[in-house]
Amino acid sequence: MIKLNEENIEAFIKENKDKFDKYYPESNHEQHFIIKLYNKFKKIINIVPYLIRVFVATIIVFTISIWAWNSWIRKDRHEITLKSKIENIIHFKK
Repeated sequence: MIKLNEENIEAFIKENKDKFDKYYPESNHEQHFIIKLYNKFKKIINIVPYLIRVFVATIIVFTISIWAWNSWIRKDRHEITLKSKIENIIHFKK
C-alpha cells in the first residue's frame, strides 16, 4: 500500500494527466455527493437531542444551586433582603 502524501499525489496526477482530461463523472455523481452530504449532516443532527438534554440539566442544576446558596449558604440571608435593597435605592434617588 502506498502512503499518501503531497509528493506521491502530485506524481500520480502528473503521470496520469491525460486520463484525468478524458474522464467524465458518472451521470449520478451529484446524487452520490448529496447522499454523502445528507448522511454527514444526519450524524450532526442526531446529537441535537443530547445537547438539549445537557442544556436543560445545566439550567436545572444552576437554578437549584442559586436557590441552595440563597437559602442556606449565604451568610447575610437574614440581614438584607432584596426588598430592602430596592427600597434603599428608591430612597437614595429621591
